[in-house]
Amino acid sequence: MTAPTTFYFVRHGESEGNAAGRFTGQTDSPLTARGRKQAQAIAEELASVRFDRIVSSDLSRTRDTAEAIAKRQGVRVEVFPELREIDVGERTGKPFDEVRGLPNWTDDGFVAWPGGETLEKVVARVLGVIERLTRESPGKTILVVGHGGINRILLSHFLRILPKLDRTPAPNTNISVVHTDGKTHTVERLFAADHVTGADVG
Repeated sequence: MTAPTTFYFVRHGESEGNAAGRFTGQTDSPLTARGRKQAQAIAEELASVRFDRIVSSDLSRTRDTAEAIAKRQGVRVEVFPELREIDVGERTGKPFDEVRGLPNWTDDGFVAWPGGETLEKVVARVLGVIERLTRESPGKTILVVGHGGINRILLSHFLRILPKLDRTPAPNTNISVVHTDGKTHTVERLFAADHVTGADVG
């Protein structure tokens, strides 16, 4: 029997797009000053957890958050472009409020915007990485610093509710913990954010 791999899924610190209330998708929106403080706060929060591997997408908002954590751990950050945020096509750069007013917006499901990715495409590319990490690192503890949309899809997959999406609030640097052997999954924490509300990161 294969020992399960423990994944910590963390959302990046506040990006310029987050602060502006806009969909950034796969554009490289850097961390704000507040986001950099949040990255240091999550590094402190996770200092007692020993990670065997730390991975992130290739976008700077996840890389820089991951580097803040990795610096305390002495672990190299592995970059996977497949972990990028959802491609939202022509909605990239649009305000959240404007998008929510559209007739095809749904609060508990995935929206494939014109020119963007389908749910199936997103799941295939992201789960490909997670399944590879699980195979390569049985019994290990892995930190994945990712994006809000991607992490929500992954956790909804582990909760077995796709194509519906879990809509628990998931602020920047929230933590989810999942144990998986590739076939069975246990969600231990879901979008936990006590450290965010308790930290002075404004």
